[in-house]
Amino acid sequence: MEYRASLDTLAKVITTGVGILFIAIGQQNVRVLFISKGETTTILIHTGTLLLFVAIFIGSRLFASQSYSVDNTDLTINRPVGKVKIKLVDITQARSLTDNEMKGTIKTFGVGELFGYFGKFHTPSIEHTTFYATQRQNRILITTKQDRKIVLTPDEISLVEKIKP
Repeated sequence: MEYRASLDTLAKVITTGVGILFIAIGQQNVRVLFISKGETTTILIHTGTLLLFVAIFIGSRLFASQSYSVDNTDLTINRPVGKVKIKLVDITQARSLTDNEMKGTIKTFGVGELFGYFGKFHTPSIEHTTFYATQRQNRILITTKQDRKIVLTPDEISLVEKIKP
């Protein structure tokens, strides 16, 4: 069964805003490139800036969660690149998270708001976690036999019942 993972309003606004900002700054960089008259330093700086913006935007989109699937053996986190599979037999706990448990969460190596919330995060009450989230509600914490902690945010919280050990 497939569970949708829609972006929340904040992620939509930030993604749109970043896209507009990148286009505006990128347009300025292109203008400068056209009038650079072959100056190597100017060309390198502005081309590098354009490439960085494209890499950030496309990279974030490629690794953002789109949906979650559950079959008889696996929970799959569907992303444009690199689907993540978790064996259902490896899950030792699956439960909903409260807002209080999420207080103080910081990104240690992740993306927040640009196409979702994904990567490595630290939460005081949970410690190190990997987020494959798209919103700030319907949070599910999964703990595996390897003591990995994973946070998912499906549109339908009933996913937690499907994956409970």
